[in-house]
Amino acid sequence: MIVEGVRMGGSGWIAGLVNALPRETVALFRAATAGDTQKANALYRWFLPLLRMDTVPKFVQLIKLVQQEVEMGNERVRAPRLVLAGSEREAALETIRTVLRARPDV
Repeated sequence: MIVEGVRMGGSGWIAGLVNALPRETVALFRAATAGDTQKANALYRWFLPLLRMDTVPKFVQLIKLVQQEVEMGNERVRAPRLVLAGSEREAALETIRTVLRARPDV
């Protein structure tokens, strides 16, 4: 909801994916706060499948998995959390990898 939040007057963002995708996170926030609707919307559309991962109960595991995929960390989590496994992990990886293949140059 970052783009919508900024349009409503928000002045900050507690970003979950910033450690995995710092350039894209900053570019999205700057475009939104500058009122660059075209750029903000394009980045937001690209980023949205990953941003949605930050809104579910296993958001920590999903963010850590994204960090691993961009080689900015690993998927290990502290107990009582467990790393994603099986079809849940595979579905997340498919989404992550699809989004990353279309990663914008920011």
